[in-house]
Amino acid sequence: MNRIITEEEAKGTVTPDPETQRFTETVRKIADYDFKINPNVLRQQTPFILYLVIWVVLFIYSSHRAEKLIRETDKLTKEVKDLRSEYVSVSSELMRSSKQSAVAAKLKKIGIKELTTPPQKITFSGK
Repeated sequence: MNRIITEEEAKGTVTPDPETQRFTETVRKIADYDFKINPNVLRQQTPFILYLVIWVVLFIYSSHRAEKLIRETDKLTKEVKDLRSEYVSVSSELMRSSKQSAVAAKLKKIGIKELTTPPQKITFSGK
């Protein structure tokens, strides 16, 4: 945190607490570590390193594949909802247009009138 430095801290006469000193020493040891790797050890560890790399690549591929499937599933779900709503609207429109009164109105435009008398059965005696 930001804080105001006192005069004692500015002069350097204040000693930090032991926990801060241990942390500072640990960070200093890590920063001063020599990371030279022996080639023989590297050759011995190569199969294990390749094994880890293969697992990491498979994990990344699996994650990307799962995300792709989730996106595709969401897209298809949305498409199904759209198609279902379209089906309902087209079905209701068809039901309205196939009523007798709607058919009669359409046929009246082209000159065909609705029958007012019921149909009669015609019989043929066959001779």
